[in-house]
Amino acid sequence: MNSRSRSSTVFLYRLAGSVLLGAAFTAGCGSGASPGGATGGNGTGGNATTAGGTSGAAGGTTTSAGGSSTSAGGTSAATTGWGPGGPTGTGTPATVTVDPSTTLGTIGADFTGFSYEKTHIMNGSLTSNNTNMIGLYKLLGSPMVRVGANDVERCTWAGTGPAPSQPNGQPFTTKITTGGVDQLCGFLAATGSKAIYGVNFQLGNVTLSSEETAYVMSTCPSSIVGIEIGNEPDKFDTWANQTTSYESFADAITATGALLVGPACTTKADVTYAVPFANTITAQYPGSLTLFSQHSYVAAANTSNCSVPNLQITTTTLTNIFDTIQAAAIQDNISGWRMDENNTCSGHGQQGVSDTLISALWAIDYMFEAAKRGFSGVNFHGSENGMDGTVPFYYEPVKESGGVVVQVQPEYYGMLLFTQAGTGPMISTTVTTSAQFFTAWAIQAGGSTSVVLNNRNASSGVSATVDLGSAVSSASAIYLAGTPAGNLTVGAGNVALAGAQVSVAGDWPSNAPYTQTVSGNTVSVYVPAASAALVRVLQ
Repeated sequence: MNSRSRSSTVFLYRLAGSVLLGAAFTAGCGSGASPGGATGGNGTGGNATTAGGTSGAAGGTTTSAGGSSTSAGGTSAATTGWGPGGPTGTGTPATVTVDPSTTLGTIGADFTGFSYEKTHIMNGSLTSNNTNMIGLYKLLGSPMVRVGANDVERCTWAGTGPAPSQPNGQPFTTKITTGGVDQLCGFLAATGSKAIYGVNFQLGNVTLSSEETAYVMSTCPSSIVGIEIGNEPDKFDTWANQTTSYESFADAITATGALLVGPACTTKADVTYAVPFANTITAQYPGSLTLFSQHSYVAAANTSNCSVPNLQITTTTLTNIFDTIQAAAIQDNISGWRMDENNTCSGHGQQGVSDTLISALWAIDYMFEAAKRGFSGVNFHGSENGMDGTVPFYYEPVKESGGVVVQVQPEYYGMLLFTQAGTGPMISTTVTTSAQFFTAWAIQAGGSTSVVLNNRNASSGVSATVDLGSAVSSASAIYLAGTPAGNLTVGAGNVALAGAQVSVAGDWPSNAPYTQTVSGNTVSVYVPAASAALVRVLQ
């Protein structure tokens, strides 16, 4: 099978009584082995080994449906208590009650997304021949792209000009050319993604920004969600003082046939700027505000609040922003609302926090908290060092250097687990437990129910009983975890999903899922410390 294929792979696994059933987990094709320190799984068909050592687990040999496979690159660590049913242990009891009759929101194929500095258009990275980046995108489905951020106010339209060389590095040009737009449109066509496209606002040049919009809309109109005028305008002035200027841009931009996205405010300005913006623009431009956008970060980098403990919880500061945006969107009859720039800590993140396993576990809850409030998606910000100043990027899901993908970061794995849960209605879950930092989420994904159990506690596992409300026929699970186990701050190279790491080309040789114990309406799942489980339930 071509490793570039992202088809749905049916894994076979052994149930009680030697009955074989199929569990459809969407996964990248690959060897089924676990490179680089991931823990192997137990399935049917043959031994999977890893160069440099044996992938072992108490209770059984690491096997994978379909025959023997090997993988070079590291040793898959043996973990005591891992067997045919997955990890085992004595953890804090938790009851998760799933209510399929209560729908909270709908998760679409483009819910996950990436946000970039505008200069990213001109670094020769977002192109139709960057097969590595395309592979990483396709592994997530069709993630939405947003280009803008701080650099959008530094970038200006240069008109007709060549495409940037592929790839290139610092210094990054702030002159956007037709060739750069052509490359972006080619990338969107290759990935099947759509883009929120930002134009300069603060320089006040309506003509240049509208000419840029006209070219973008003439080149790939079906790939453009809408035009975002500026970035975080609340940093410059109040909405009342900027209304007239904004409307002059909006007049020219909507005249090209483009829809609007905005206002893309900072974390603190949801009430003071975003809400009055929505009230005004929906009245002045009926039907033109296609996405109501907002930004949020947990804290500022290199402050006491940018810490692992603050990523173990979902703060009311963030959920209050979600509630504010949702209420305003509903009140003003806006068709969609999206958190189109987000991450752990503003200012490019903090080393040892934003680039570790906790960022992946935090991202899972962040996305579900947004989804249950009807948001259409979340764009995690990142770019290349040298963009938006000289501070290195630590929080990006995918690390680049000179326009080349060099590393898949822990946060990407949180995005991958979320997309593996599938698309469809998000349904209500109730958790009863004394366990700290434990959450549960559920999606009706096609003919099955996906339940995500997230344990951000580094010292204690959770023994969860998931009640689906009606008879369960089978269940299986894959795990997001780090090596060594129970460590929230392991970095890239020590994080894996389904016992495997994602390569820079987007190949994910995932192991077969573990079979879970079912009884009546319930599924029993042990979730180790500092890990998350994606449970697929068939009824």
